[in-house]
Amino acid sequence: MSATREREATTSVLVWFEDDGPGRAALQHAEVFARDDAAHLTVLTVATHERLIGCGRCLTGTALWNIEMDKIAREDLATARRILASPDDTSYELVVGNPADAITEVAQRVQADIVVIPQLRHRRLVPPNRRNVNEQVARSGGWRGIVGHS
Repeated sequence: MSATREREATTSVLVWFEDDGPGRAALQHAEVFARDDAAHLTVLTVATHERLIGCGRCLTGTALWNIEMDKIAREDLATARRILASPDDTSYELVVGNPADAITEVAQRVQADIVVIPQLRHRRLVPPNRRNVNEQVARSGGWRGIVGHS
């Protein structure tokens, strides 16, 4: 398929946004794809929650953690709104859960042609639900996965 034909076929772009350098780069990449193809852009943030199990003290700490994760995700969406130059055909979503599962679910629902994910640095202490997100999302759908480099 030629590059011109791919561009004509793109109607929906999804980007996973977190307010950091790689997240901003991914948002800029996605905005360019959406603008160039007159496609709908969906900006997604994911709030990862911990399970509510254990004693009363643990439950309280976990509940507070989950509330903070929701707050951070909402702040990230507000930042994305401010960054985007032309948010005319843009929607914003906050999903709770595992990043790879959340991205896949939203990509399927919005029928994304392109999914843009921030470049994740390889670190030793990365939670299991954040390892290999790019590969998991790329394997799970019929979209083109793009890693937004800063």
